[in-house]
Amino acid sequence: MFNLLVVDDEEIAIRGIVEGIDWSALPILNIYKAYDAEEARQIFAKYPIHVLISDIDMPNENGIDLLTWVNEHSPDTATLFLTGHADFLYAQQAIQLSSFNYLLKPIDHELLRDSVGKAIESVREQAQKESLHKTYEVYYEQWNRQLPFLIERLWQDVLSMRIPATAGKLEPLFALYRLKLDMSKRIQPMLISVEEWKQEWNAQDEEIMAYALKNAAAEILLKDWCGHVISDRNGLIFVLLYAPDESHTAELNARSEEYIQKCSKYLYGVVSCYIGEPVMIGDLRFGTQLLLEMERCNVGQTGRVLRLEAFTKPKSLTVPVPSFQDWAVLIEQGKKQDVRLRVIELFECLRNEQVDHNYMVNYYYSLVTMVFQLLQKKQLAPSDVYPHGDWKDGEPAMKTLVTMKAWSLQFIDEAADYLFTQGKEVSNTIVKVQQFIEFNLDKDLNREMIARHVYLNPAYLSRLFRKETSQSLTDYMVELRLSKAKSELKQTNHKISDIAMSVGYCNFSHFSKLFKKTTGLTPQEYRKKYQDVQ
Repeated sequence: MFNLLVVDDEEIAIRGIVEGIDWSALPILNIYKAYDAEEARQIFAKYPIHVLISDIDMPNENGIDLLTWVNEHSPDTATLFLTGHADFLYAQQAIQLSSFNYLLKPIDHELLRDSVGKAIESVREQAQKESLHKTYEVYYEQWNRQLPFLIERLWQDVLSMRIPATAGKLEPLFALYRLKLDMSKRIQPMLISVEEWKQEWNAQDEEIMAYALKNAAAEILLKDWCGHVISDRNGLIFVLLYAPDESHTAELNARSEEYIQKCSKYLYGVVSCYIGEPVMIGDLRFGTQLLLEMERCNVGQTGRVLRLEAFTKPKSLTVPVPSFQDWAVLIEQGKKQDVRLRVIELFECLRNEQVDHNYMVNYYYSLVTMVFQLLQKKQLAPSDVYPHGDWKDGEPAMKTLVTMKAWSLQFIDEAADYLFTQGKEVSNTIVKVQQFIEFNLDKDLNREMIARHVYLNPAYLSRLFRKETSQSLTDYMVELRLSKAKSELKQTNHKISDIAMSVGYCNFSHFSKLFKKTTGLTPQEYRKKYQDVQ
């Protein structure tokens, strides 16, 4: 429904329009009246006015002045002018200001009603157009937000061969996604390999950090170049540089070095950048497969920029295969440190060799077989030692010598420790850990420091401690610290800040919040409560 406003300085003229015309056939909800331009503006301020019927010749401000104001403050209003003067200048001004119609008094009521009906239809059509335009803008905005994901999916489909890399299939999609590409253009692929995380992440944290690596690649590697960074369906990160030329070569090396350094410093990731040769779009999948083969064969170099053009397959190795039987005997005798030294020595030798993927596969399965046979000999199930199937983690560890060495030490540690501690309630290692924590409670302890004290991998120590005490290292330290703090608060009058320092909390505010969260009382309240009792 629509609102109509009639403006005229003569009351009889207004009554003739409002009361003398049957408006019931039109979708008019309200008819408002005003006797000058000022009163009309007040009505506009209160109500939406869809159609305005106004006299032109009025005192103070005429209808042309009112139309000028309406065009600025209510541009969707359709205005019809009524005047008793056939003044060409007025008519010309009304047309210039886009009035809907210009009618001379006395006006025929049928004609005026028809003109208002046409004005309402015009307002309705304009409203529909604006609504459609707003809807279009919403969808257009959504489309632009989704465009990076659509482009990534396009390249994923190309690399996984879900879409054939032909002009008929790709060029319409290039046009749709506004990519300045055609089948005559070349793309330079680049593979980012995440070789090691410097911190232990859970699955969610690792996914977040991988996303950060991807964004950093777009900011540092591509920057002002045309291209996209994508994750393929296996989670590998590829950089696709569109239409590269010779000027990109040296700059790409420098940007890759910068990217590797910043990933290590800020994102706690050791990565390598494998730079491929520019290929035609139809050969893109082949180009990325070459990079994957290059990565698979490289297990000795980490945190490097490696170019496909300089890649040569590894030579045959001169390093002998380790005697896994000797390692088994040492584990069985409880000489875990001797086995660890053998592992470390082996990987020191391998650093100077071009180790290929086949060697790593043979080494991995030989080590797993040796440990499983040892457990079987002791009538122990591998699932008891590795309840979460940790031995399967060797596959990703084959990417580099560093990761394979760390995995080997952890894998052997778990088997050796389980054999040594089987049947005991708490192992000697855990006792040493607990004693170390208690004697160093005033220090800023962390998992790595504790692990070094007992010569264990930090991640393995965390699992071993939880397994044997049903507590995490962090929870145990917090519990021990708060227990000592409570004892000090009950039995001494030492300053609370000194007590906090003595149990390893340099930040008094943090200590106070943690204490209240655990006990329900602030340190001051706790002291008052228990010392008053005494």
